[in-house]
Amino acid sequence: MDASRPPRLKVQLWLLRICIFIMLTGLPGALLPEVAFQKFAWLMGHGRQPMTPLIIYLSGNAGFAYTALGILAWMISRDLPRYQPLVRAVGWVFIIAGPAYLSIDLQCPLPLWWTLMDSLGCLLLGIAILWATPRSAQGSEQL
Repeated sequence: MDASRPPRLKVQLWLLRICIFIMLTGLPGALLPEVAFQKFAWLMGHGRQPMTPLIIYLSGNAGFAYTALGILAWMISRDLPRYQPLVRAVGWVFIIAGPAYLSIDLQCPLPLWWTLMDSLGCLLLGIAILWATPRSAQGSEQL
């Protein structure tokens, strides 16, 4: 890591790396959607679930979308000063994802630990990414 990098960019880089790691966990769902769905159902305490073509389709697409977004986040993280407008957009998307995931998770219902991790985790990660925006970049460019 470049020692001349401003401290807030270092924080942003690590936050994006956490996002990348989390998003790349979608790869098994993209490659083996039925297996990944059953493992997720087991983790959530729902046991073995009936599989339909729609479930396999949605699981595979969600896994692919997470993986693709992880790759895009990795590309953005390679040049943070250049992509600050996109980094700020990522922060705002995570902030919006917090209440969205809360609504989705409460409708399922999923275990409380998952709901809190999913919704509160996204919200706090988004806030942290925006907090780590270098002061010189905060008002200089419009999205």
